[in-house]
Amino acid sequence: MAEIWYLELGTEKLDNETKQERPFLECVALLELEPDDVMPDLDAIPDLRTGNPFVDIGGRVNICVRVFQAELDGVEDSRWKPGWYKSDITVIGMAKKLKTIGKKLNM
Repeated sequence: MAEIWYLELGTEKLDNETKQERPFLECVALLELEPDDVMPDLDAIPDLRTGNPFVDIGGRVNICVRVFQAELDGVEDSRWKPGWYKSDITVIGMAKKLKTIGKKLNM
C-alpha cells in the first residue's frame, strides 16, 4: 500500500502527521499524480516550498504520497519510481472526490 500524508510546509517529523494507505494506482487516479514528479529520497520529508512567499507563509497543507518498491512491483508502467509524489489536489478537493466516488459506489 502507498502512504498518503497531509504535510504542512516545514514538517520535520512524520510522528504525529495524518496518514492513510491505499493502493498506489488508486492514489495516482485520485490525486492526479505524475511519474515525473518523484522526489526519490524515501527517508527525507519532501521540501514543499513553492518559492512564492505568499503561498509558502499561508500554511497550506499538501497531500503527498510515499510509495516503496514493493508496491510498484505490480505496476506495469515503469516510469513510476519509489519516492514521494506531491499532489496538486487540495485536502478539500480530495474529500470531494472521495464523496463523489462513494455516491457512485452506492448507486
